[in-house]
Amino acid sequence: MSFQFSIIAGPDEGRVLTLQPGPDQMLGRGSNSLYHLSDPRVSRAHCQVLLENDRVTILDNDSRGGTLVNGKPVTRQVLKLGDVVQLGDTQLRLQMGDFALEDALRVVDPQKIAAPPAKPRTDKLHALAGQKLARFDIGPVIGEGSSSVVFQAEDAEHNRSLALRVLLPEFSGNEEEVQRFVRGMKTAMALRHPNLVTVYGAGKTGPYCWVAMEYVAGENMDQAIARIGRAGCLDWHLAFKVAVHVCRALAYAQERQIIHRNVTPRNILLDATDQAVKLGDLLLAKSLQGMGGKQITRPGELVGDVAYMAPERTRAEAEVDARSDVYGLGATVYALLTGRPPFSGTTLIEKITRIRQLEPDRPTKYQPGIPPALEAAVLKMLAKRPEDRYQSASGLVLELERTGKLHGIAV
Repeated sequence: MSFQFSIIAGPDEGRVLTLQPGPDQMLGRGSNSLYHLSDPRVSRAHCQVLLENDRVTILDNDSRGGTLVNGKPVTRQVLKLGDVVQLGDTQLRLQMGDFALEDALRVVDPQKIAAPPAKPRTDKLHALAGQKLARFDIGPVIGEGSSSVVFQAEDAEHNRSLALRVLLPEFSGNEEEVQRFVRGMKTAMALRHPNLVTVYGAGKTGPYCWVAMEYVAGENMDQAIARIGRAGCLDWHLAFKVAVHVCRALAYAQERQIIHRNVTPRNILLDATDQAVKLGDLLLAKSLQGMGGKQITRPGELVGDVAYMAPERTRAEAEVDARSDVYGLGATVYALLTGRPPFSGTTLIEKITRIRQLEPDRPTKYQPGIPPALEAAVLKMLAKRPEDRYQSASGLVLELERTGKLHGIAV
């Protein structure tokens, strides 16, 4: 891992200092300082910089004017990515490698991320519980996202229970986009696979766009990962089943030139009745592209799913293809094996940086009994460069099924 100080203000603005491991690395104006600054307001031996593993610590050396981190004077401080250190008139921002902080800031507004979380905008949809929408009698809320609420509902016309996703009214403001959404959902209706959540219908009633889907009684993998993490009861068999079942669904979709674009634990369900794993929201991400756009998407919305995004998806204007779906599945399986996503961080910038630049711990660090072939497959799915991953879900399915036969597992 490589850390750098990017000098963003002062006489040396524009310079980049690559940090060296070890203690007693001095930052100052003196000729003996490893990290030399020309700022006359900086002491000759202003502060020490300690780089140990992935931790950067700064220690003030009784300097003239002191050392500030994010505007506050410190004597000793462990730094986070994006922290700004000030010595005299010089400001240095901690970054990882040659990662440009602005690259992440184009994805979301960091000031909004730092602010207290706003009350979910979807609260207004909760009032639909107990009412009728189109032909559906709406029951209780069973799921919620940043722009929609999922209800359990009854379809009297077809005499079946289902899950009804209702989008915020803002989505219906542009008729062209509404029709695009409906066309996408009609395409999804034609897809039938045992590992895909079936879409029964979609439409617009009054101010609401809605999607009627198969009701899957069980838990999503977000809930499973949280349960695994709390209990510490890791078992690679569930992760293996998820990998195989979802991979079959992705292969089926990719054969029809369809990619999911948002393979995350929340979109993968385990049916409690037959223990089948089902991938949901196929084509929804693409169908919603452009619907209300910036007016609908809240700043910081990316945060919830970024831990499962392929590196290329964290960049603006990224090309997303089937290999991005493979990464999302790999990150989900990794979390099921270890109880945590491949990369984490205290800030969005730190999380994105780690996704782009670091290699994940081997899953066997957390669960030694994982078959080597399964571990190797997961790590290949998580390769930084798309060309280093499995190039299709169908190729991955064959490899996973071979691993299952080797261990006497039929899924």
